[in-house]
Amino acid sequence: MKVAEKRWGEVTIKKQGNKKNKFDKTLSFSVNQTETNYSIEEYFEILKIVTDLTSAIKFNELKAILHKHGN
Repeated sequence: MKVAEKRWGEVTIKKQGNKKNKFDKTLSFSVNQTETNYSIEEYFEILKIVTDLTSAIKFNELKAILHKHGN
């Protein structure tokens, strides 16, 4: 999947605030289907892996690694 201008689907990430069901920030981006047809469950699994990596690798390093493999 690629981040896209046209909407094929949308991923929304919410940051929870101090109270239950109160979200301080909501970010979303659209995705465009590509030849590698990931399901939403596969996409979620990738997101969990990358999130876990953030405890071991700093953001800028992780971003550089992913950009290196993406080009």
